[in-house]
Amino acid sequence: MTMRMFVAAGIAAAGIGLAAQSAPQNYKGLEMTVAGVERAGNVSLSDCPPGANIVRGVIKPGDPMEFASVKVDFNVTPAFKPGPLPKPVLQDASGKTYNTAQSFAEVGTTPSFSCTFSFRVPTGTQLKRITLDTVSIDLPAATK
Repeated sequence: MTMRMFVAAGIAAAGIGLAAQSAPQNYKGLEMTVAGVERAGNVSLSDCPPGANIVRGVIKPGDPMEFASVKVDFNVTPAFKPGPLPKPVLQDASGKTYNTAQSFAEVGTTPSFSCTFSFRVPTGTQLKRITLDTVSIDLPAATK
């Protein structure tokens, strides 16, 4: 592979990663960006930002469900005021909502952090958006 081909491949790969991210949304001084969605049968259910909670979620073999895990990047702006935050909710293409067992804990102790919220959904569910109270973020088409 020539250097030119190597650079072109790197640029193309970077473009794919950027296309999977959502536009930042602001919720009470927290800038939120969806970084991606993964599906699995075994996930971490740590709180956000990740801390000492090491609980895992497991889908039993043969169960028609899976976990849809949405990674969200957060930046804490000066407008953020610490306090309780609601749990995010996932919505599928038909409008059905799914809840997570995960909670926010000590938000604001670091200027930026990433959290992965896992939702138990029927296998193959077409996902549409994640919502935090009044802010909804459409999931990138590449991650549905």
